[in-house]
Amino acid sequence: MKLDISVQSFFVLFGISFWSQAAEISTSFEFTNTSGSFTLTDEASSATFSGGAAKSVGILSLYHSGANAWMIAPGATGDIDFNPPAQQIRFFFRTQSGNAVSTLELLDSDGQLLGSFSGSSSGWSEINVDMANLGKPVSKVVLRNEANEGYAVLDDLTAIAAEIPVNQRLDDPIPAQIRKGSVRLRLKQIADGLTAPNWAVSAPGDLQHLFVGDQEGKLWRINLSDNTKSVFLDLSSRLVPLGAFGSGTFDERGFLGFAFHPQYAENGLLYTYTSEPAGEISDFSTIPDGFTANHRSVIREWRLSLDNSTQNQAAVLSERVLLSVDQPQFNHNAGGLNFGPDSMLYIALGDGGGADDRDGQEFAGSPMIGHGDTGNAQNTANPLGSVLRIDPVGNNAANGRYGIPADNPFAGSESILNEIYAYGFRNPFRFSFDTASGALVLADVGQNAIEEVNLIQAGGNYGWNTKEGSFRFDSNDNDAGFVTSELVSGNLIDPVVQYDHDEGTAIIGGFVYRGGAIAALQQIYVFGDAAKTGAGDGRLFYTQGSEILELDLTERDAPGFWVLGFGQDGDDELYVLGNQTGIPFGSTGAVYKLVPNADFSGGILTLPAVNVISDGGKDDTYRVRLQVSDLSSQPLRLELIYAEKLTENFQDDNAVFNPETGVLNISYVNVISDDNVLSTYSAELELIPGLPSLTFELKQAVLVK
Repeated sequence: MKLDISVQSFFVLFGISFWSQAAEISTSFEFTNTSGSFTLTDEASSATFSGGAAKSVGILSLYHSGANAWMIAPGATGDIDFNPPAQQIRFFFRTQSGNAVSTLELLDSDGQLLGSFSGSSSGWSEINVDMANLGKPVSKVVLRNEANEGYAVLDDLTAIAAEIPVNQRLDDPIPAQIRKGSVRLRLKQIADGLTAPNWAVSAPGDLQHLFVGDQEGKLWRINLSDNTKSVFLDLSSRLVPLGAFGSGTFDERGFLGFAFHPQYAENGLLYTYTSEPAGEISDFSTIPDGFTANHRSVIREWRLSLDNSTQNQAAVLSERVLLSVDQPQFNHNAGGLNFGPDSMLYIALGDGGGADDRDGQEFAGSPMIGHGDTGNAQNTANPLGSVLRIDPVGNNAANGRYGIPADNPFAGSESILNEIYAYGFRNPFRFSFDTASGALVLADVGQNAIEEVNLIQAGGNYGWNTKEGSFRFDSNDNDAGFVTSELVSGNLIDPVVQYDHDEGTAIIGGFVYRGGAIAALQQIYVFGDAAKTGAGDGRLFYTQGSEILELDLTERDAPGFWVLGFGQDGDDELYVLGNQTGIPFGSTGAVYKLVPNADFSGGILTLPAVNVISDGGKDDTYRVRLQVSDLSSQPLRLELIYAEKLTENFQDDNAVFNPETGVLNISYVNVISDDNVLSTYSAELELIPGLPSLTFELKQAVLVK
């Protein structure tokens, strides 16, 4: 018997059977799931499928049995991750068209190749292997479809799990390392002199400015045409004194989030999330009698003058508190604020701080309070460890200052807080909505082992502190908690992707890229980690939902700073925010824009931004494509086939054309060779006069990376 449970990003299917005492997963994919990721599980093992789809396409030869199979589209890669690894696997594999255009690999837990097989379009190949002939259990199956058309197909899978000790502590839960991806671009600094910038967006209807939240209390406004900045709003006087262990020390409190109302251009409404001194009575509190909260999280509404579009500093007409929450400890505050496509305000709250989300453990010199025995994240009677969804202009909440939407998943419940949209989070510091699909993507900072990215569904329980990532979490009494090999039961949602602390220390959520400048990032989620070793060595990642890859930076091996946040402007272009210290003091904070290199492929040279020098006036910027006009010509000649004038926001110094000299200088051009090796060159081209169309001749090209 199989039970299908539909969720936003994957299906969890329970199909339990045993060949012996070892756990077995067996499926012929007789269900439909085109979400890109789903998990099959029994009581003792699981198999997570990503990058493909379980479906029917109406071609009988593509099903080994039944009317469905797992299919990988042309040019795509599918993965099957076994937990625990499989000691025996049997399945059938073929391609729809062409031979040797699809490869199936079996990998161990270290990512080492155990076996490789090529697909055939003439019929099914049976793969039946075990530890006796491979030497190790199989942790992952990778199916690469390198065909231009037709599916790579896998059907009738049976996997028997390798027996491992129950509840074994996992010190290296994800052995595979994050590899450098093929997306190579640059970080262009557009502002400095900030403290600890952690969030940046544009106001609705304002493409000219980027607003940047700074943890120490300032909301900056950056003019994207000339990169000048000014303080738009200063909230520093509202904050609890920063420095959890004294002035100049680490802190997670501060000015943590802001969001403009979708109709900001008409109503002037801005919402902020600040950490403020305890003392006043909050709307929500888990603090027991006789104890005091560390601070309060306060959500405020500001009504600003509509003349702010021409002012550097905001003129505040009014302000009011929407809601407030007592925080037991200084950390795990979350802080994300975003309006969804439904015009509702979403608020991310952490579990209240400390460690392991439970009372009694020693933290910062005293036993933890305010979490109870089971933790806040699994206690739906309070807002900690949850994402809330409210109507900021409504009034049916208990305090009368905001509304609870009637379609909230727990609206009307007498036992669950009606404001909760999803729960089971530790510190969901950053989340964002995909501007195209509306999907809510959330990054949850882990405890001691796992950092995770989640797709959020209404009413979902994401498992903390029962699990960390997809792993069972053991709070370990009053000592540091850890993850184990014990399988997690219950209707708890696993992350889409995750990584362990070999790769970083604290995930920083970003955005799904929908801009027009970086074609290689389209529909890809960009995020990062604060610091791999806790020493200012932040990292930048990206994923399409199956594998995490590291961004390849042209001018540096790594960002070279603490990654504290991300930003998205009105053109959907992305920014990275950080500083050199990792603390909310000093002036080393900076804002960087992700900008593309030029690209040469298929005889087309694409220049995302060319600055055209004008004599005495302001330079113009164009997006340009040049095509090789004659493959046999030496030196190479390229003819202009497309030019689009861009706004000043897209100015970049990577490509500069001087009409007076006819020289086009390009600092960085990405070129992928026939054997799929990425190289970057600098190039100089010169305009050939007297031809009917603008044609350039390549004068020199120098390998840069």
